[in-house]
Amino acid sequence: MAVAEPVMRFTRDVGWVLVSTAVALVAGFLTRPLLARWLGADGLGLYSLAITILGMGLLLANFGVSQSILKYVAEDKDDKDRIARLVFSGFSLSLLLGAATGGLLYAFRRPIASFFDMPEVADFLPMIALALPFTSLFTSVTGLFNGTRQLKVFATLMTSQSILRVVLVLALVGIGTGVKGAVWGIVLAAIGTALLGLYLSRRYLGGRLKGRAREARRLLGFGGQMFTANAANMLLTRADIVLIGHYLVAADVGHYSAAVTIVTLFPAIPNAVQRITFPATSELWARHDHTALENMMRKSMKYSACIIVPLGLALAFFAKDIIRLLFGPEFVVASTTLSVLLIAKTLRGGTVVPIGNVLAGIGRPDLNLKIELMAAGMNVGLNVLLIPRYGILGAAVATTVSLVVAGVAFLAFTIRLLPIRIDLGWHAWAFGTALVVAGLFWGLSSFTNHFLAGSLALVAYVAILLGLLLTKQDRSTLTSIVGSFVQRR
Repeated sequence: MAVAEPVMRFTRDVGWVLVSTAVALVAGFLTRPLLARWLGADGLGLYSLAITILGMGLLLANFGVSQSILKYVAEDKDDKDRIARLVFSGFSLSLLLGAATGGLLYAFRRPIASFFDMPEVADFLPMIALALPFTSLFTSVTGLFNGTRQLKVFATLMTSQSILRVVLVLALVGIGTGVKGAVWGIVLAAIGTALLGLYLSRRYLGGRLKGRAREARRLLGFGGQMFTANAANMLLTRADIVLIGHYLVAADVGHYSAAVTIVTLFPAIPNAVQRITFPATSELWARHDHTALENMMRKSMKYSACIIVPLGLALAFFAKDIIRLLFGPEFVVASTTLSVLLIAKTLRGGTVVPIGNVLAGIGRPDLNLKIELMAAGMNVGLNVLLIPRYGILGAAVATTVSLVVAGVAFLAFTIRLLPIRIDLGWHAWAFGTALVVAGLFWGLSSFTNHFLAGSLALVAYVAILLGLLLTKQDRSTLTSIVGSFVQRR
């Protein structure tokens, strides 16, 4: 039986986004382990702080404009003049806000370095300031192509950024420029990909531009709500690294970053799905097609769990071996930290992350804000309490607890507000079975080789998943998604 057109489109879209996600993951797994070996834990820690500061600066530099563009071009896709006004206004705002944020970062570079008690931070902050306008513009460009569901162009841009960044960072560090060279690689990649994105979006910059100021206010109105929610989310997901940098030393940031690098697998994969569910939710909600919305959400959650849970089990079973292989023996101390972080990343990656913007898609970004603020406050408080006493393991516990609480709150709001039914029973079986299989692994590994025990446990879980928890249609759709991904590599 032929697959319905909406499912085929969803499969194609996911395939393209997975391509860019896979390239980004490979780039990250290539860059950070090499930097760890070339620069040591201290150098990797400083590089990770630079990435974190760039991400936090991007919040203000973009102010949610990219998400506003995504939402409104999805809703107004047939009004070319309005889209032209949205794009022109959005790109202009991105550059202006990015330049202003870069100026602030440059002005306060020394107080920021003092907060971390790392003078080296002040040396690379001017470079980050230079990158911010271009990074903000690039983010808005990707929002445009995501909103119009031109996922092939979106994947091209994201892939270009990942490849250019890894080439420049490794090339500059390889010739002996150290952490500064790595940061310059980030800056040059940001400039190059922003210009490429601007060129590819040139056809949206024509048309009648009267009313640009009104569209700018519209973008900032919704963007402001998303900015606050994004800022809270940043505190929820990045407070650990910032506070480790404040309380501990650069080497501890490096060790923790090794664990974080590995768990980035988890948000990356369901985030690829979320990039489709966000604009699709806006479109389906505007059409009052609740049946299609429910079907999309349930499948997005289920198929993400089918990938995330086995991956989480594999990483937990072989945590020490993976860290030793990628980063070297010096970083094995982060293996317990990795195992703790995997708990929240697996639970969220198979449930809330693939549909994480549905509340914003139905016009309620304020709820995302409330959830993120609550969880961010909890995260900061727990990190302040636990890091001085337990080091990076305390940071992992604080982040895990906060993320799980935020996920439960998100699901509660989603079930209450949307006229849909989420199949929580299926997820209970999937995660419960994973817990039993994990127990099987720990039991077997006590008297046999842990590679053999882990392999047997994984095979058992995948067999149960495919044989008992998935329908024939589910298996067919998953096969189509994997096939779509393979064809686009």
